[in-house]
Amino acid sequence: MSLKIVVSNPSVPPHVKQTGMAYQEAGYLDHFYTSFFEHPKNVFSSVLKKIKSLEKEINRRSFHELPIDKFVSRPLPELLRSIASRELGPIAADRIWEWSELGFDNWVARNLNQNVDAVHTYEHAALSTLKKAWELNIFGIYEQPSQHHAFFDAIVKKQTALYPELKTEGSALLVNHKAKKRNARRDQELSMASLIICNSTFTKKTLIAGGVDPQKITVIPLGFPPVIQQTKAEPGKKPMVFIYAGNQSLRKGSHLLYQAWRNCNFSDDKAELWLIGKMQLPQHLRENLPGKVITKENIPHDELMLLYQQADVFVLPTLADGFGMVITEAMSQGIPVIASENCCGPDVIEPGKDGWIVSAGDIDKLSAQMQWCVANPQQVAACGNAAKQKAANWQWPQYRQKLAEIVANKWQQFKQEKLSV
Repeated sequence: MSLKIVVSNPSVPPHVKQTGMAYQEAGYLDHFYTSFFEHPKNVFSSVLKKIKSLEKEINRRSFHELPIDKFVSRPLPELLRSIASRELGPIAADRIWEWSELGFDNWVARNLNQNVDAVHTYEHAALSTLKKAWELNIFGIYEQPSQHHAFFDAIVKKQTALYPELKTEGSALLVNHKAKKRNARRDQELSMASLIICNSTFTKKTLIAGGVDPQKITVIPLGFPPVIQQTKAEPGKKPMVFIYAGNQSLRKGSHLLYQAWRNCNFSDDKAELWLIGKMQLPQHLRENLPGKVITKENIPHDELMLLYQQADVFVLPTLADGFGMVITEAMSQGIPVIASENCCGPDVIEPGKDGWIVSAGDIDKLSAQMQWCVANPQQVAACGNAAKQKAANWQWPQYRQKLAEIVANKWQQFKQEKLSV
């Protein structure tokens, strides 16, 4: 099949890399448009890595799986955005992010031409590109990694009403006038796309509730990382370790986890709570948590994967997550997950067999599930083994094959519809 696809994303997170690899393996990838990335043959990244303060950030953007001639890059704006996110306050960093995202979209649109058949874009950095694709009769693919904005707006308003202490400079950015303007842009992107890909049934439901045509939406859950081979220690011989990983934020429901932990009030010999990731909530919400609580800021991904192997249960009481890759990471390491229904949980977890689903926002049910886990270590270990088996059945190579297959079929339908007009 002669199919040429351009992928455009200003960053290279794991799922975006898998998309580029999927099209490359199928022989469909024309070019991968991005900002700055690390590659053995990328001279710019080699120079930047010599700057000690940038080395970690550059390594996080490594993408060695594609030939260097497949990349087209616009590095400087995204590099400035990355520095701003660390060095500036949320308002200034937000302005630079928007400038970088929109500039990237306009740049890709200017470079798009009729030599390609499809363009795979991502939320908020796609409107100009999708408009250009429409003009050129190019198949416009839009990947929606997060829930519809209307759903999240309602979550923010409800949570800040229930917990006024969540109202911060950062949370205000989620619902202010700029957010409304960006959400209008997202609505335009959704309307311009020929195909919308999301990674969870939850995301699809929020899109449909937001007025998106369900016929345009396809759900493809992301793949699991490679499965750990070694067996965990015998259960019940040590305190049960609950682990959370990711930014601690309103969106992730971290404040609800703190309260659930307080309600459980486990002694040190019964359970521990490990909180991994950047604290984005007011610090006092996490102060004076009872029992043994270990906190770590952002850590290398390899270190996080090792921590999964030392834990017993992963907890993600998220209020709104388009997928939640930490869930698949934990399951691949033999850790069962307590997740809310507002993420990929219902797509990848069979409740009671390889994890548990609790109602989003329900602190009592979250507390009860954590207490059950501490009281039933043998069953928890069995759920962990089942989670590992689930992970083995849907790996990244299978995801890549499925993505390429679906896109090729949808493109054929798109061509036929154009010919019949």
